[in-house]
Amino acid sequence: MNLLFSFRLLLSSCLLFCCLPALAAPDTGKLTMTVMSPNLPLEKRIRALRTLYADQFDGDKIIRSFCVWDMLGRAGPVYAAVDDQRFRSLHYGLQLNLRAYQDEDELVRALQQGECDAALMSGSRALAFNRFTGTLEAPGAVPDIRHLQVLMQVIASPEMAGRMESGGYVVLGVASLGEHYAYTTDPQENSLRGLRGKTLAVPAENPALLALAAALQAQVIPGPRMGVVNRFARAEVDAMLAPLVAFHVAGSGQIRSGSAILNYPLAQSTIQLIGRQERFPTGLAQILREDFLFRFSHYVRRVERERKNIAPELWREMPAAEKTAVAGRLRSLRRQLGDEGVYDSGMLSLEGKVRCRITPQAEECQPEG
Repeated sequence: MNLLFSFRLLLSSCLLFCCLPALAAPDTGKLTMTVMSPNLPLEKRIRALRTLYADQFDGDKIIRSFCVWDMLGRAGPVYAAVDDQRFRSLHYGLQLNLRAYQDEDELVRALQQGECDAALMSGSRALAFNRFTGTLEAPGAVPDIRHLQVLMQVIASPEMAGRMESGGYVVLGVASLGEHYAYTTDPQENSLRGLRGKTLAVPAENPALLALAAALQAQVIPGPRMGVVNRFARAEVDAMLAPLVAFHVAGSGQIRSGSAILNYPLAQSTIQLIGRQERFPTGLAQILREDFLFRFSHYVRRVERERKNIAPELWREMPAAEKTAVAGRLRSLRRQLGDEGVYDSGMLSLEGKVRCRITPQAEECQPEG
């Protein structure tokens, strides 16, 4: 009797639960579209993100480690900017644990070994993780901040999300660090042609500057970025090619009289946030890139404040004819590096379209024949 009763109870339970409608699973497709739609209110997108990536949350936060390269460590301007970002990120549930690195090689190794979920590094080092965004530093490809801002808008668009992912890593944001320039210890020199045969220090990790130095037929002395600037400051070399921010940090207060910065930007200098793709799903990466774009002007203002600290007399103007010649040299060089596979052809083409949109009268924008 007990056995019969138990069987009936089991059968009734089975019928009851089998007849109940299945609990609706989250519509991941709709949630993804919501997260990836920049025209929707941010709060709505964050709610969708929390639902879509619920497995990524520890309590009410996604906790990630950010490693930050700054030549001055925790006291530097790059680290300070990311520290500001840390508070903004809490708004959409991302808790950033920051770690500063003065040695960029060490930072890159930490990212590759999984000690960092993401690492903020120079664009020349980011090239190894994503050729598309690394090509932003191609010689002469992005003449000024106006061009860079247009390209940042393209990079932050959801349609470009696939181009941000490569080899298990994802680009989470790009910001300006100023530009790369040529520096000379010769009180009379105002052209790149005059560097031929002279000792020229160049950051070893920057393929564009190394190729330019070789094209100038200088005696190229590669080295770490800070070592390059220090050698120039100590007048151990005749000239150098380097980013403005490195010169400001290490050299501007040390150089001897007569030294100068040739006032013609050779390439953009950027800083890029590279994350491990498994730690930053597509929607979260998209929102981070948009936040970098939102703060684009903030990063630019920081760079401009640093630029104002460089003594005005250090800037030396190039003759107009020399600027035209340098533009042509840089154009040939980036084509060469594109053909060699150093830079991404898609980004090079995009940069050309932006240049011709902003300066349609430029020689390179005129129809052939």
